[in-house]
Amino acid sequence: MTATPAPDLLEVDRELQRVVDRLTSLPLAKVPACSDDVFETAAFILAQARRLGAVIPPDVTLPRLGANGLGAMLAVVGSDFLETAKAAPEADVQPVLDRLVALRRSLP
Repeated sequence: MTATPAPDLLEVDRELQRVVDRLTSLPLAKVPACSDDVFETAAFILAQARRLGAVIPPDVTLPRLGANGLGAMLAVVGSDFLETAKAAPEADVQPVLDRLVALRRSLP
């Protein structure tokens, strides 16, 4: 039997999907205006995943992607974070949720 993820993880997953959907549906001309915020959010989530014990080599860094790759990058980093957080049931995922909400609200 598979354990049901904690409600906080479900909220993070839903918010991640909202942000990724929004990024992938924005007109390409609007994406550069938010690319730094997306990159910073992805870097924050990556750091949180590492903090929780994700097996990510220390030399791995996030690439600076063009407009059409930002949503995918955030989806991958977010997925890594969620998988790591599932293995650490006492993990505080609220900072990641807050960061994703702030990013979504700042998108054009």
